[in-house]
Amino acid sequence: MNNALVRTIRILGVAAVYSLLFASSVFLTMSLLIKGDELATPDLIGKTIKSAYETAAQQGIYLKKTVGDFGSGYLSGTVVNQTPAPGTKVKAKSVVRIFVPSDLALVIVPNLIGQSLRDGEDILKKSKLKKGHVSTIGVKDVLLDQVVAQSVAAGSRITENSTIDILISRGTESASYVMPDLIGKEASKVLVFFESKGLKLSKIEAVSYFGLKPGIVLKQYPSPGFEISPKNQIGIQVSK
Repeated sequence: MNNALVRTIRILGVAAVYSLLFASSVFLTMSLLIKGDELATPDLIGKTIKSAYETAAQQGIYLKKTVGDFGSGYLSGTVVNQTPAPGTKVKAKSVVRIFVPSDLALVIVPNLIGQSLRDGEDILKKSKLKKGHVSTIGVKDVLLDQVVAQSVAAGSRITENSTIDILISRGTESASYVMPDLIGKEASKVLVFFESKGLKLSKIEAVSYFGLKPGIVLKQYPSPGFEISPKNQIGIQVSK
């Protein structure tokens, strides 16, 4: 074997060794990067948000905050739960989700039913709530401006400064009736009927009508079927 061939074989051998070393180094580096340093997640439950972030920074992990209503018994601004759970093995720079109660204060809705509108407004103000839309309804035997319904049930928990819609009474309303058909009836009997119902005829007009005896209803206002009450004007036209 001549010297040139031996030299070539040696060069190829050295190159192969360096290639193997390079490949091994790359594989080891990538493995370390992919695997990373594992660590146990710290226990953040019960800590304030500020303290939780400080602990996460020291441990080399990141936090993601979820805010919600988790019921009563939790202090605002404290961690109530986390995932992964404390002690779980994670890689450095992993993300841990923390759950914290809403920063908005919750209040209990008072019972407004039976209160006057003014008293209801005062109660809402003391409860850190606001009066919303006010509607009215006629309710028998219920005083004027008395609350008969509210949009959010008493005892519910809602955020401060929320609005509560109110339904109040217009007071006891007079009875209403359906206007009967009076045409052809005797006016004297019609008068007795209306007076028995607390209704009054505001206008009675007498007109001549050939072939009809006096005192018979010819026309009426309102027409049959209309709703009437003491507030309505009722008129008839009778024969003479």
